[in-house]
Amino acid sequence: MDFYYKEELIQLLPEKVAFLPEHQMLVVADLHLGKASHFRKEGIMIPLPQMSPDLQRMDELMNSLKPTTVVFLGDLFHSTLNNEWEGLKEFLLRYPAIRFVLTKGNHDILSSSVMDDTSIEVVDEFEVGKHLLFTHEPEAVVEEDKLNIVGHIHPGVQIKSKGRQSFRLPCFHYHRQCLILPAFGQLTGLHILKKAIGAKIYPVFSDEVIELP
Repeated sequence: MDFYYKEELIQLLPEKVAFLPEHQMLVVADLHLGKASHFRKEGIMIPLPQMSPDLQRMDELMNSLKPTTVVFLGDLFHSTLNNEWEGLKEFLLRYPAIRFVLTKGNHDILSSSVMDDTSIEVVDEFEVGKHLLFTHEPEAVVEEDKLNIVGHIHPGVQIKSKGRQSFRLPCFHYHRQCLILPAFGQLTGLHILKKAIGAKIYPVFSDEVIELP
């Protein structure tokens, strides 16, 4: 699904990421890496694979899209340091020529000394061109000609089908100069958003993104 803001093309992909072809930029929200280990520490025994499925999916995106910049929209790592951090470091080392930027989120609590040991640039906000402002959470005030691209919300939509059934899907959500990306991490929930006046909702199916009428 192609989304345009001013002259900027933003491709909304079924992998629950955005890609800006003009900038060769991949944008990913809310991986929450380390959440599996966090759950196990809390006594919730979920499988802990040798390599994070989310990082495997990131590898596939890197190989297919070939970005030169990757922007993580906050909540990259879910909790305090655990074994899954080493998997992230190995992933980053596979792409030494790629610029990685993290707009710091509320779950990004690792110390600066830990982050300094990676290639990730940690910032509060990240601007691209004349019109794009990347942050973790939506900004309260955005300049008139800018689009604020964010994560944090884990947006979802409930779609009704025949027979009084309904199903929930992650979605991209645009309203009032704010484009919210779905959470990329598999261990994240959905926050079901109601369609406000003027909002556009883009549900994510397994192989496509569509716009709700």
